[in-house]
Amino acid sequence: MKQLQVVPPQSVYQLWKTVRPYFEASVDASSGDCTAEQLKTILANGQQTLFVVVEDELIIGSFSISINNHPNNRVALITAFGGNGITNIEVFEQVVTWAKAQGATKIKAIAKEAQARLYRQKVGLNTTMYVVETLI
Repeated sequence: MKQLQVVPPQSVYQLWKTVRPYFEASVDASSGDCTAEQLKTILANGQQTLFVVVEDELIIGSFSISINNHPNNRVALITAFGGNGITNIEVFEQVVTWAKAQGATKIKAIAKEAQARLYRQKVGLNTTMYVVETLI
């Protein structure tokens, strides 16, 4: 069984060597908004929450979530992820339980097109908007 575990901010530096590889591709997909090292600091400062997915006592995946208040919703935003077991309904149900306990009313994820398809197929998230950008 895949188990979701919340990593307290004070443990981020101890686990970073293990979880950093899971974030490399995801951080690359962020279009330069955040590097892996910057994400480590954000997690260690408690600005976002680090999660690991454990199976048979091994970490098989990791992701981060920020909680943001919007005018009509409190949103749990999955900001970076990687590894196995992340887009798994069993794990996602645990994410939903945690997010509700934080007062969240929605879960969103930052994803590229292929990742969005995976989220839709595996855990039922829907594409609600497209974000476009240009450097200025």
